[in-house]
Amino acid sequence: MNDLTGVNQETPVQSSSSAGPMPGQNFDSDMFLQLLVTQLRYQDPMSEQQDTGDMITQLTMFTMLEQVMSLQESLEEQTESLGNQQALGLLNQQVEITGLDGQPLKGIVSAIDLSSSEPKITVGGHDYPVSSVVRVEGVGAEDG
Repeated sequence: MNDLTGVNQETPVQSSSSAGPMPGQNFDSDMFLQLLVTQLRYQDPMSEQQDTGDMITQLTMFTMLEQVMSLQESLEEQTESLGNQQALGLLNQQVEITGLDGQPLKGIVSAIDLSSSEPKITVGGHDYPVSSVVRVEGVGAEDG
């Protein structure tokens, strides 16, 4: 009952070696760069069968990818620096935060910890992420 006449006998079977991605793997920039470099390595610019426009397009894509990756890295550094500056601006300020139990808590920021990926503030002897700050009030503004 099974008719195999429509099956292409010359279809290559993908081996389990590192020749290609396994099902479920995502294509990332490293894999793209590896494929592009491999393709460029085996291109013959003098061949009449090959379109040099394709090669130029691929080189342009490679350059654009490098620039985008560099821009992304710069933006991540700037974002981290901005987060640190914002946390430092909270030092000695009266803040209202959402506590670990979800309840609002008021206190003065006595310390800033910049050692983790997200800065932490110390309020009442406990550390909280800066993202838990709900309100900031200046200390001593009413003292005149």
